[in-house]
Amino acid sequence: MSLPYANDFSEIPAALAGNQPLRNAMIALIAAEPVAGKVTEGGNRLAALRGILTELTNGAIDVQQAIYRVDADLPRNSSAHTGNNKVFASGWAERLVRTQFSRFYNQAVLQQLTAHGDTECFVPHSASEQASSQCSQLLAGRTHNVQGLLTLLADSYALGQFSKTPKIPDHPHCTHVVRPAQADAKSSAPADPTT
Repeated sequence: MSLPYANDFSEIPAALAGNQPLRNAMIALIAAEPVAGKVTEGGNRLAALRGILTELTNGAIDVQQAIYRVDADLPRNSSAHTGNNKVFASGWAERLVRTQFSRFYNQAVLQQLTAHGDTECFVPHSASEQASSQCSQLLAGRTHNVQGLLTLLADSYALGQFSKTPKIPDHPHCTHVVRPAQADAKSSAPADPTT
């Protein structure tokens, strides 16, 4: 039986529940990779985010609980950028959680594919995508070069070069994910973790 992969953002927790190697790879990335952005600068803000993302990856909390925890554990008033409304725009905690959770998931998949010698990956259409979005038009429903997407992802989310596109995730509410390029996408659909 093949290990499960998500077809969109909402399926990431179920895919991780059934794919221990991918979950382990994601946790290792969360612990070690840089996270670009002013919201995590100073004190233990980055460490707090890493802890929350690890709990989310392990299934100990869900996305909504992670958003609540980020808002509580990385409070705006403890940041050196507390007065910057661009750093702390409305909904900043949700954008941070969704972006980094998706980033680390996709990075783990892309790195696994690279390690297995795969050169192509597939980005399925998401059930909740906006057809007019750049990611829907340029990424979804197509195969892509693994190394190309991995480089754009790292340049954006580790180095802060966000203008490079198309990347995955392409924006904070991006619902697209990468998966192995294979003819039968159903064979890797997320398993029901309750069975």
